[in-house]
Amino acid sequence: MPPVHVVLRPGRSSQAHLAPLGGLLDLVVDGVNLTARAGETQGLTLLAELGHAAAALRKGRLSRATAQLCTDGDTWELGLESDGEDALLSVFRSGPCPEVAVHERRVRLSDLEEALEQALATALSSNLPPGHRGVLEAARAQLERSTKSAKPLPRNLVQDRVLISTGSGLEMQANASFRIGDAPSVEGGSSVERADLHALLLPGRFKVALGRRSITVGRAHLFLLAERLLWLAEDALESWQAARPLFRRLQVEGLRIGVRRGPGDGPVAFTVATTVEGGTEKTLTLSDLDTADFVEAAALFAQALGERFVEHDARQSNNLRLGVLRETARILRDRLAELRLDDGVTNREPESYKSYGLPVVTARVDGTWSEAGSMRFVPRWVAAVPHVDLRSTFLFHDRLIVGSAREVASLVPSTGEIAWRIQSDRAATVATPLGLARLHADGRMRLHDLASGEVRSVTRLTPRAGGGAAGALVNSPGLPRMLLVAEGDRAITAVDLATGDVRWRHKASRPANFRLRRAGRLVLVSGGDSALSALDVTTGEVVWRVRDRLPFSGDIAVAGDSAFALSTSAVGAARIHHIHLWSGETLWTSFIDEQPVFGQGPLLAGSRVIVATRDRRGVGALGFDVATGQQVWDHEPGLSASATAWLALEDSVVANSASGTLICLDAQDGSVRYNHVFSRQVEADQPRRLEPILQNGALFVPQHQVQVLRPKDGELIGSVPCDLIPDLIRVDESCNVYIAEESGHLAAYSVAPKLRLVSS
Repeated sequence: MPPVHVVLRPGRSSQAHLAPLGGLLDLVVDGVNLTARAGETQGLTLLAELGHAAAALRKGRLSRATAQLCTDGDTWELGLESDGEDALLSVFRSGPCPEVAVHERRVRLSDLEEALEQALATALSSNLPPGHRGVLEAARAQLERSTKSAKPLPRNLVQDRVLISTGSGLEMQANASFRIGDAPSVEGGSSVERADLHALLLPGRFKVALGRRSITVGRAHLFLLAERLLWLAEDALESWQAARPLFRRLQVEGLRIGVRRGPGDGPVAFTVATTVEGGTEKTLTLSDLDTADFVEAAALFAQALGERFVEHDARQSNNLRLGVLRETARILRDRLAELRLDDGVTNREPESYKSYGLPVVTARVDGTWSEAGSMRFVPRWVAAVPHVDLRSTFLFHDRLIVGSAREVASLVPSTGEIAWRIQSDRAATVATPLGLARLHADGRMRLHDLASGEVRSVTRLTPRAGGGAAGALVNSPGLPRMLLVAEGDRAITAVDLATGDVRWRHKASRPANFRLRRAGRLVLVSGGDSALSALDVTTGEVVWRVRDRLPFSGDIAVAGDSAFALSTSAVGAARIHHIHLWSGETLWTSFIDEQPVFGQGPLLAGSRVIVATRDRRGVGALGFDVATGQQVWDHEPGLSASATAWLALEDSVVANSASGTLICLDAQDGSVRYNHVFSRQVEADQPRRLEPILQNGALFVPQHQVQVLRPKDGELIGSVPCDLIPDLIRVDESCNVYIAEESGHLAAYSVAPKLRLVSS
């Protein structure tokens, strides 16, 4: 009986001529079915691939080849590696959680070729579907020609060791035989990168030690182990940042590893368990590890292992899977280094910046309509704007700026007449006193004249890859008129609005998704990391910097001499920080159990600061005392729908939700002052933007229609009779309403005259 069999079994097709196409292939070595774990694999395609792979190994053209086992659901691969007159067979499943069924089963290459030739002859003697006969005949011809010029490559191995240790004495050590390879070939000045898990399957000895405690694993797939260690390290780092408990356990080819830590700043427990001879399990638990030391050890081990792969086989520098491992380890070490930094900066001369401070501005509920009767609205005009861009549609002085996919127009609000219209690609728009700034996707910043729309200046900037445009306008007395924009992925640039020149550029040490919030002569910058910095808008220099273990989200509220910033983690924990705006001194920090709503800054109302929270149940709210940071009231998530827009008033907050409800909460104690449930005809009537607008003592609420309320008591005093869905609303000082629908229609409504008793 030959030692190698390639068996083609008939499929289940009811049509006889399709049976070979649906046939199943089994590779049997010494009576053991190597492909059994992979399930039912398609036969003819795999047979042809194996024939070409075996011929390439025999000729010495390749030292290693893989063929996919096409199964339902999983992606299995059959790997062949040349070792002189022998071939090493491996069967493994790729993907994020690889599984190795067979590793380097040694067979004679001649036996494998003979089995493949017999299987090809059997397949060619049957009734094949159109197009398959030529493929199989080409594979058989390759096998026949390969035996005449046999030059199989020997496999070269070198023994090497990976040893890393941390300052606390934690050691990770690995010993293995690495493949030796040549430098990657470069044809025509280009190279190919591909994911090759077969080249990274490397069994070896693995040892973990801390002082006199140690455990040695006799056989472990080191690359797969390094990937899992990075997973545990990332989870441990996030748990440590959020001061949350963690318990995670993973299996790696007969080896079990896990981490466990309690809440707060406690240590992490790292467990390694393996099965030794006799079937008994050997376990080591290091229960007093510093979290940062464990994360550093895992990242260092993965980096060192990746360096060994590339050092001995330069072709692995183009292996995408190995590149992901090395890059993940590098990013993890960078995050850890940031958390270990103690580079907080406090401004010793806050008075020089306080003179440019901002007045305390609150949304006053008093106005013309706060005590008056009902409001009536009459239509002014209607316009059609194809592909309207809601983010580039706004009121500015005596102009209604409307952006679309192909042009920008300036309308006269009272009549709807077009003052000017210019051709322009879709871009982010910022209205400035010196012109209309348009930030294009290719990095161009064009400044258009407000009176005519003509281009005044063009500034070339580095395009921002993701996250959209972010910027802040500087337009205060005594300061140069500039536009601060996030440029590229690691710079903040100040552009002079008068000349279009770049005045300064602040570069970060690593890529970040910057968010900006200007306050007087300062601009507060957060890039999604553990630092919140304040830059001088005139020079770009760092005035103060605050660091926290949790990354700052960029959701910031500024009032008077105070800034309130949120730092959050991916696992739900968060903190709110009260920072002195001009010195950078942290006045207090409070812990938040729930996940804050991303993109929603803290809300300031009277003596309270309110944080909107969210989970799968919906949104909620927390109220903190401004002076002490103590939590004074709490509404758990589920108070309102997930899509909810918030507005802070003098002593209350208003929440307008996509479910058709409006809730007003008293800022002092969190009690509900009033709520409304608005009807709507169909789900499609939900507006794209739900932000309520307070103007002249009236609260304008976008629902299926624009409802108008008195903010003090919630009394309905009017509604805008518009057939459009209010995807965007704008209200001027006279309470004239402008409604834009995403379909491309605009409508304007004015307030009807109000009758007033002059004399009795």
